This record gives sequence, structure tokens and C-alpha cells, in this order.
Amino acid sequence: MKIRRVRGLLLVAVLGAGMLASTAFVPAAQSATAESPRYSIDFALCPGSTVAQCGTLRVPADWSHPKGPKINVAVARRPADDPAHRIGTLFYNPGGPGDGAVRYVIEADTFFSATLRARFDIVGLDPRGVGASTPIRCGVPALTPDYTFFPRTQREFDAMVAHNRALAKSCLQQTGPLFLHADTVSVARDHEAVRIALGVSKVNWLGLSYGTQVGAQYAQLYPNRTRAMVLDAALDHSSPEVQLTADATKTVEEAFNRFVEWCETADDCVLRGQDVAALYDQLVKSADQNPIPVEGALRPVTGADIRMTTPTWLLAKTPNVLVGELSWPVFSEVLRRAIAGQAEFFAFPPPQGPTDNLFARIANHCGDYVADIHTFAEMQQRIEMARQLAPHLQGGSEFWLAGLCIGWPFKVANPQRSLDVKGVPTLIVHSTHDPSVSYQWAFGLAEQIRGSSVLSRIGDGHTSYYTSDCARDATDQFLLTMRSAAAPVCAT
Repeated sequence: MKIRRVRGLLLVAVLGAGMLASTAFVPAAQSATAESPRYSIDFALCPGSTVAQCGTLRVPADWSHPKGPKINVAVARRPADDPAHRIGTLFYNPGGPGDGAVRYVIEADTFFSATLRARFDIVGLDPRGVGASTPIRCGVPALTPDYTFFPRTQREFDAMVAHNRALAKSCLQQTGPLFLHADTVSVARDHEAVRIALGVSKVNWLGLSYGTQVGAQYAQLYPNRTRAMVLDAALDHSSPEVQLTADATKTVEEAFNRFVEWCETADDCVLRGQDVAALYDQLVKSADQNPIPVEGALRPVTGADIRMTTPTWLLAKTPNVLVGELSWPVFSEVLRRAIAGQAEFFAFPPPQGPTDNLFARIANHCGDYVADIHTFAEMQQRIEMARQLAPHLQGGSEFWLAGLCIGWPFKVANPQRSLDVKGVPTLIVHSTHDPSVSYQWAFGLAEQIRGSSVLSRIGDGHTSYYTSDCARDATDQFLLTMRSAAAPVCAT
């Protein structure tokens, strides 16, 4: 079995699309409103596309100082295939943070149904700091060979905090105000600037994973500019960081246990018939005692590295266009190889240079969440909580990334808070066994969007639009009609 090297959820690879802006293009939908001259985009055909148009928008690095330094935001727009029956503009965010939407819009035939392509102008941004937008630059590597997300001693904890602070200060020095304003509110305001530049009165939203947070925040700020939203795999930004981490810890542990149960009888599990949970625990223990060398990696693979990268391999039970080869059968092969001493698929890559994509993830996460941990004693309590909630992964999850925010030396731009969205028709779609975002978060977010409804997909995997025909059809129909399906459940 060949496995393409995947950097994973923790270190998402971004495919930056080159922007061509040499030929001015005025969208057909643009109208002469009083506010439209404030922003403009010179569109030209995207590289390699005969349909999608790409361009760049200039926006303030800090929206509270609109006349201050400016940054570039890369934008792609694909006009509706059936302009005579066009409903409007659809904003799309594929998740992340750290992934941009531009490449998805360029490859719309792969990522969007014929229904959405026909009836909507599909518009996507590479969020600030990501992809072809102005990058986050830092002078200190995001991770070092000695860095640990699970400090066992006061000395290791102090080193973690010192590294986090040095990293953050170097990013501010090399990036400027953008680094302190890569939060979700700023990303939402960038989308509003795009709406103004396009000259449309209202937009629709299809947000996946982190995109649900962007869409919900946009609707909070601009409810009168939002016609309808579908939010797939919901995040709930209202809870304390410790609660979110606990929820994520339990969620991914449940996904791992379901993988183990599947592996007992599945024909395409290469470890079929073995005690996979015990094999995994022994692999982690052995790697902690004797890290596994991997050529070209940041460091030999430790047990903690295995636990932190495992959530990536649980993203999908079967492959789909969003996650590529990531799937449970492939994860079983990855485990088999690691047990045999070939752990490259659990390895962290070496530093990626001054614009490493992880910098944008850190800037966004630490701009959106206030870390609850301040002392080594509190760190030890958090680690013990994770051990009790998740005996196998012991906290390994995307939200454990909050460790990079411990000791954050700056004010958090967008701390956790509840939303109160009114007047925006919204469908929230969530799988019952999503490995990344807790099922209960869908209902927590629904409480903050008045009149919203939840569609539960019974099954595994992160997000549903690319996993379930039922969920995809329900998404399309809601965006067309703003009415939910009769049944609040997708059985597959």
C-alpha cells in the first residue's frame, strides 16, 4: 500500500494559488451603491482555469485602525453556471484554520455540487495569514526538537512558556499588527469587505469546521447581509478553553475506540483480529522510552508525537475529496508500519521557514482563545484530566494546540463569548461521531443562532458535505429554499 506523506491537522499544508490581477474585471452583479467604492478587486482568470476569477483585496491589518497598515487577501470567484436562475453569492470556508478557500473555488467541479455551481457565484478567501494572502512571518520556529506539549517537569514547563513567548514576540516583530489580528472577527470583517467589493446586498454561507466559526461570526456582525447559512461540523466559541479541550479530548478518544472496534472485523484493516488498542498503547510507551528515528523529521518520533498526530488519521472512515487518502484503512497500515519501526507518518516535519503555515494557525488560535493554564501545577492537572478522559490518546487533539498559547504575551483579540444571531436562516449539520468537534457543540451553537435547526448525520468522520449524499442534498436544498429537510437525521 502506497501512502502519500500527509502533514496532518496539526500542520496543514496550504496550496497557495498564484493571483493574476493584470486585467480589471467588474462583476456583473456589482451595483452602484454608496459603500461599494470603499473596496475593489481587479479580477482575472485564475491560473489553470477558464471559469474562476482571482484577485486581491487590500484591507486593514487592524480593523480598529482602518487607515493603518494594509494587507492583501486573496479572493477567488466562480460565476454561477446558470446566471438566469442565479440566487446569489455563496461564501465558502473549508475549515482549518490554516486552509484557504481559493483553491477549492478554482477546483469547484470537484468540491461543489452541480446544484450549487449552477445557482450561486461561489466565492472563497485565503484568510489573512494563509495561502496567497499576506503571510504571518516569524523569526523563531513554531516547534523545536526539544519542545513538548506535555511537560513533565517544572523545567520543561518553563521552557515551553519561554519558547511560546519568544515565538510570539518574533512573529509580531516580523509581521507587524497582522499577527495580533488574525482572529476570526478580523477574518469575518475581511469577508464583509469582499461583499462590498462585489457589490452584492446579501451573501450565503457554507462553512465547514472552522468555517462554521467564521460564518457564525459574520452573521453576528452582519445579520442583515446574510441570507442563509449551512454550518457543517460546528465549533462553539462560547466555552472556556478547559471545557473545549475536555470535549475535544473525549471526542477524539471515542473516535479512536470506534476505529479499534471496526478493526476487529473489517477486511480492509491490516491489523484485523489483533488487540489494536493494546498495540497502540505499547507503541506509544515504547516510543516514549526509545523515540523512533525518522530521516528528515524534526526529531525522532516520541509517544507524545504519536498521540498528537493520531487525530489526523481518524478524520475519515473512508476517503473523500476533502481529506484525500486519510482513512481508517490507511491508519491501520500506518500503525502496522510504526510498530515495525517505520514511524514517518507520525513525524513532525522540520521547520518550514519564516512563513511556516503553522504560524497562521497559532496566530488565529491564540487570538481566539484565552489559555486557562498559567502554572506548572495547572498544566499537571490538565494532563491528568486528559489521562482520565482519554486513556489512549491522553489529550492528543487539535485543541491541545492551546499549549502554544500558554504564556501568550499579548491581549487576546477575540476571547470566547456567546453569540446572539437573529434573523438568519441557519442549518447546522453534524455527525454523531465526528473525531474533531464534539457533537454537543452543534446544539451549543444552535442555542446562539435563533431559529436554527440541527441535522444529525449518524456516522463517523469529520464534516458531512463530502461524506454523505443525504447531508449534501440537505445542504443544497437549504441554501436554495431556506427550508430544512423534513427529517432531522441522515442515516448515512
